[in-house]
Amino acid sequence: MPKHESESRKIALSGVFGALATVLMLMGGILPFATFAAPAAAGILLVPAAIEFGMKTGYLLYAAIGILSLFVVPDKEMSLIFIFFLGFYPLLKAALERIRSRAIQWLVKFSVFNVCILTMYAIVIFLFPIEAIVQEFSSAGLPFCALLLLLGNITFLIYDIAVARVVGLYCLRVRPKLIKMH
Repeated sequence: MPKHESESRKIALSGVFGALATVLMLMGGILPFATFAAPAAAGILLVPAAIEFGMKTGYLLYAAIGILSLFVVPDKEMSLIFIFFLGFYPLLKAALERIRSRAIQWLVKFSVFNVCILTMYAIVIFLFPIEAIVQEFSSAGLPFCALLLLLGNITFLIYDIAVARVVGLYCLRVRPKLIKMH
């Protein structure tokens, strides 16, 4: 395949996955639980671009969607969740899974999750306050916030497993069909 056709295919397929991810982020504002579900699904949509064209393409797509979501998605918390964790984690997961020790691998994964989420909420509460979130956390109290973080860690564990399964499904079912198309 000539280089210009290869570049065109790269741009087109990345554009399709990027557009789908952006639409998911926009649609996420409709349903209350989508604050976390939409960025989680959008992040998974970056994986095919990274598999087909390399991690650099995946991270560039992540950056583009992150910046775009800050401007067009009404729910800023959702955009920040995508930017601070759920957008890049499916890409980072491949590197983290090269760690040989499963215990260290999970320790690093949970550390990354907690540092990213706690940093994001610290910025949103203390540095650039989003009033609705500040009120929500101030009325909740510390024990409830700790419980919320624990539940977030459990949800992250499930998400990590789901990402692996979706990527496996893509590689086994979807990718062969994409390859046949060109």
